[in-house]
Amino acid sequence: MNTVEVVYPTPRRDTMPRPHSLTLQRQLSISAGEAFDFWVNPTKVAAWWGPNAGDRSDVRTLELRAGGKYRILTHAPNGDTYDFTGEFRALEPGQKVSFTWEVEKSGPSQVTVTFEEQGSGTKLTLVHEGLHSEQDRDGCIDGWNGALDKLGREARQWAGGQAEAPAPP
Repeated sequence: MNTVEVVYPTPRRDTMPRPHSLTLQRQLSISAGEAFDFWVNPTKVAAWWGPNAGDRSDVRTLELRAGGKYRILTHAPNGDTYDFTGEFRALEPGQKVSFTWEVEKSGPSQVTVTFEEQGSGTKLTLVHEGLHSEQDRDGCIDGWNGALDKLGREARQWAGGQAEAPAPP
């Protein structure tokens, strides 16, 4: 399968072949185990999930096992609600989270997030494959960039000595 790497902060929208996929990376100021926890702890997921600063997410289902389901409702400031659903494919603490991804009527695709210890932090790599159209891919580039920016802010707060992840608003 052909893929093109898109590394933050400058997505290259003009050179991506079909089938549509994307790769994004972030350097986080926390350990790989702590980064993994931001993907599997419902309170932490709710704190960063969603592309916009004003989004509020409600983790409805998070069955943490291969084959387990997840469902996250994200409420945008404009009143729109987005229903993210899928199934976990792999959960390897401190190393990898892999899951199917479906939102609204987009059809399923596959997301794999890996965590690599680097110095005093972690390199997070997100690969989203099997997107159905250029429009879906572009929307996911924007959406994941916004969400990963929020995750980075939450990680910095956590690294600053916060005892618990913040409760969702």
